[in-house]
Amino acid sequence: MIAGPGFWDLEIERAGWSRVLSPGAVDFPEIGGRGRVWGRNCYVRGRERLVIEWSDQVSISAALLNGRPCPAGSADELSAAIAPGSPV
Repeated sequence: MIAGPGFWDLEIERAGWSRVLSPGAVDFPEIGGRGRVWGRNCYVRGRERLVIEWSDQVSISAALLNGRPCPAGSADELSAAIAPGSPV
């Protein structure tokens, strides 16, 4: 999906997530086995964890919600998945 990190920072914040600036494998075990990517942002909302990986400055390569792949084929899919109360 094409959408730069700046767009998603605002969208994620609106959905109640807070960015974790220095994530560790203890708090985000799913990042321990991940390969190298251009960028990776980690967020928390209560006990929920969200990881978004970027393959370049504008392309999301993966999104993980609580350690499981999250729909990220389009902006609408990802927005719905990260919304409060989402069944994903």
